[in-house]
Formats: sequence, structure tokens, C-alpha cells
Amino acid sequence: MAAEPPEPTALGNGSSLIIGNVGWVYTPERKRGFLGTAVVWAERNELDTLNLIVDDHSASLAAVAAGFQDSPVIWEAQGTELHAAEPVPAAMPVAPETDEFVSVLVEAGLEVVADHGVWIGELNGLEVARIGLIHGTPTIDLGVGAYDQFASAAIDPDRDPAEALRMIIGLVAPHRRAGSEPHPMGRLVRSRWLRAQAVRNPSLLGLDSLHPVPLLEARPGLQEDQPAAALGAVRDDEVLVVFAVGLDLGVSETAAGLIGLHEPTRVIVAMPSRDHHDRIRSSLDRLSVPVDLIALEGEWAG
Repeated sequence: MAAEPPEPTALGNGSSLIIGNVGWVYTPERKRGFLGTAVVWAERNELDTLNLIVDDHSASLAAVAAGFQDSPVIWEAQGTELHAAEPVPAAMPVAPETDEFVSVLVEAGLEVVADHGVWIGELNGLEVARIGLIHGTPTIDLGVGAYDQFASAAIDPDRDPAEALRMIIGLVAPHRRAGSEPHPMGRLVRSRWLRAQAVRNPSLLGLDSLHPVPLLEARPGLQEDQPAAALGAVRDDEVLVVFAVGLDLGVSETAAGLIGLHEPTRVIVAMPSRDHHDRIRSSLDRLSVPVDLIALEGEWAG
């Protein structure tokens, strides 16, 4: 009697199928963390090969997958056919040369971070200013995040940038300092706040130096706390550091993509100790370079 064909089962927002020692996973919508989830699923089922099928953006996903051990094979569905994806590394836009505006942010005491073609002025990781180009001319936008910046510019387009920046910092700073009382502004983008702590004091992670680097994709907004990243050095090692807060199942996927871009000798993932979940540990263990999960507690209260 012939054996029954295997049945697909649900996996996250997709479905999975095991044929022999080969796993197949399909996701109709790529979400952060799905690749790491699939990698852990393959390991737990002791599979020899993992195939991941997507409908689009297969080349960028293949570049991320290369950061895992036994890299998953990425396929793109085109009608009834599957096409193997070739990894295409991410291209990072370069922030413009605008020394005059950058000096305004530095003199105001902000952390100045190059991020996907713009300079961002941050106060303990929270964006309060942004420098970019409009038709080749440098512009400075002030406010907490892009929406506030747009509204502020529309209301008062002729304001003095230095004076307006001092006012914004005065409003934000009480909520973005160590031990400040709980406040909505203190809860935003805490991964970037954690990064700011470590950049000021790299020895917290056993490093000699540390500077911020952008993620592969621009942050969608302040409400979504994605990981933050930095490159550090200690002796002859170049270390990629990924910061995350909360049960972030996408942290291994973030690290995998940045491994391909920066080629570090090892990775540190820094998270508050309460967020060191087994599922996160399992996915980090599958990265292609050695990784240390380190407890780094946030300065915030509550």
C-alpha cells in the first residue's frame, strides 16, 4: 500500500511541508522574523535542506539567508514555476555632505547618525532632527519623527533652526534620560536608546569603540521598535552589534543580513536580560559567525 503524501502544516503566516529530509516553506507575505522562524523549524525537524518560497523580493531575501549556517535556498514563485534567487547585497544610500547643518546638531548635544541617505539627530535614540536633500539643496527638518517634522515645517517654515532645536530638546530631554518617569516618548524606539548607551560606553559590551550603522531597510516609523545596529572593534576583531528590546523574533534575520554587508568576525546581540527567550537563542545559534547574547539593561524606568 502506497504511503500517504505529506500534508502541509501552518508555520507563522505561511505553510510548511517536509518531504524526506527536505523542508519547504511558503510565505505569501514576508514579515520580519519569518526567515529566522523557518530556520529554527528546520533545525528542530533535523532537516538537511530548507527551501523558502516567496512571491517577490527574493534576491534581497537570499542575501539575508546567506548569513545563516546551511543557508536556506530561496525561490521566487512566478506563475506555476519556481526560480532560484541569486543574492543581491543591499545598496546603502550615502548621507549628503552638509557640515553646516550637521554641526548644528552636534553643538546641540545630539547623536548624529547617518541612516539611508539622511543625517538623523537623536536624543538617546529618539529622532528630533533630520538633514536631507531637496533638489540638491540641504534641508533640516525638526520635530519628533517625520510626521512632526512635516507639521512643524508647514506651520512655521521660517523659524531659526538652532532656536527651534533648543525648544524641541527642552521638551524631549526630560523623558529620554536615565531614570526618567514613564512617558510615551520614553517608550519609543528603545532599541536605538540601548544603542546610544553602548556607543557612549563601548566597554559595556567589552569593546574599544562602537559607531552606529543603519539596518538594511529604512525604519518605517517611531511606533515600530525594530532592532538597531552598530559596528565595534576590540583588538583585531570587527564586531557587529545588534540591539533589540522585547520578544523580537526578527533579530537573527536582522543580524544575518548585516553579516553579509559588513563581514564581521563575530556578532553581539545586546538585549535586556528579561528578553533572552529560548526561541531567540535558537535562531541566533544558526548564524554563520560566532554570536554572543549579552544582557544590557536599559536606562529607562518602567
